[in-house]
Amino acid sequence: MARNNDVGLKQLENGNWSCRIYKKINGVQIDTSRRVDERTGAPFTTKAQARNYREYKIAQLLNPELQEKKETAVKFSRVWKGFLDSDSAGKARSTVVKYTSVWENHLKKEFGEKYISGPEAVSVQEINNYLTKMYMGTDLAYGYIQGFLRLFYLLYGLAYRHNYISMETLNKFTKEKDVRISMPQKTVKDLEDEGVIEIYDSGQIADMEKIFKGTDLEPAFMFGIYCGLRESEIFGLSWDDFDYEKKTISVNKQLVMIDGCWCITRLKTLQASRVIDLPNDFLKFLMERRIATNRAKIKQSYKNRANEIVLDMRDKKPVEVVGFNFLNRKLNDGLEGKLLTINSFKFYAKKIKQECGFDFKTHKLRKTHLSYLASHGYPLKSLMERAGHKKIETTMKYYIAPDETMRQQSLRIINTISLDDPVVEEYPMEVRTGKTVRVRVRASGRVEMLDWVDSELLKRFETEYEKRKNKKDSK
Repeated sequence: MARNNDVGLKQLENGNWSCRIYKKINGVQIDTSRRVDERTGAPFTTKAQARNYREYKIAQLLNPELQEKKETAVKFSRVWKGFLDSDSAGKARSTVVKYTSVWENHLKKEFGEKYISGPEAVSVQEINNYLTKMYMGTDLAYGYIQGFLRLFYLLYGLAYRHNYISMETLNKFTKEKDVRISMPQKTVKDLEDEGVIEIYDSGQIADMEKIFKGTDLEPAFMFGIYCGLRESEIFGLSWDDFDYEKKTISVNKQLVMIDGCWCITRLKTLQASRVIDLPNDFLKFLMERRIATNRAKIKQSYKNRANEIVLDMRDKKPVEVVGFNFLNRKLNDGLEGKLLTINSFKFYAKKIKQECGFDFKTHKLRKTHLSYLASHGYPLKSLMERAGHKKIETTMKYYIAPDETMRQQSLRIINTISLDDPVVEEYPMEVRTGKTVRVRVRASGRVEMLDWVDSELLKRFETEYEKRKNKKDSK
């Protein structure tokens, strides 16, 4: 295949690149070479940078409208207002809510009255310094501050669409790798903590089970620990999503609070919409709950409380729904039919903190569920689908032992390699809890686990292996 897009590109002796523009435009022959990007003053360190600049410059010459223009002096607040008034129409409601929170709580105070364009416009360095200050000088998480970066990119894109800034300014602030707005480097601590997923241990799960047992929040708790659902997904479930014959629950919507009203919305990504297999014990529990709900529905008290109005926003035109068939409703405490929401966990979170001494988070239930499946050999692709993850890299984090970083796990596995100590046996070992872990035994008698367990359990394996070995020898 001809490499026409490499025409005019040349590598220099110092390793950098140059591009030559040789083209006849409107009867005029253009013949010029460039070694640096005139927009940033930076040299072309890669062929791709030189190629991109050449294509940009040719497009600019062919289309006079792309030429550098005098920018109008416009403040960030004006661009933001334009977003809310018209440009937000094509965005998901949850995205608009997140951007609004970032703007109102952070960017408005610092940049609202500053200029995004014109002679007094803020510089890339000023914005990067602000992002660094927020990361290093506050308790805000790195991922949360990345939301600031995305909003800056959105505002500069809108400013270009409304002809407040030129294409060169847009490229400089959002596209040029070496000079654009960017996040600061992560601290060593954050880098070490990457891949570590906090989960509940078996004792904590048992404590929570006792507290939720027999309460109206028991189904919601079980959807977290047995299915790994997100909090908004749990409370968005309806009885129509439950299929007893197929032993599944369909996750296709969520319940969220928008502008003071409970709303049913679509899930944020296509991958999040999924059908989940239910464990047999939980299946039986749900069936009993459904029977109890059907009995409660004939009571007038249930009908009176199950008539709340929620807004169904899954289609373009929102629709008011009275008494939606939610799976999570109260059946106890004389409050039959009352809608349960993400706020319903608050009382139990305080109770768990007081009585058990640890924090309760529904997302930690989800992480515990996914980590358990990963540690017991659940297929990677199946776990990705069950979790509703968009990227497989997100799912891969769950294949790390709870107390290990990714590097620690890698070293642990590498250190099991031995050319002088071959594998002689590999078999499943049943633990006292009834769970099974695969065990590998080498010629030296050293026992290795293919699934993560604690050191005490490893000693038990080694003792059991010695018994097996002695039994064989005696025969």
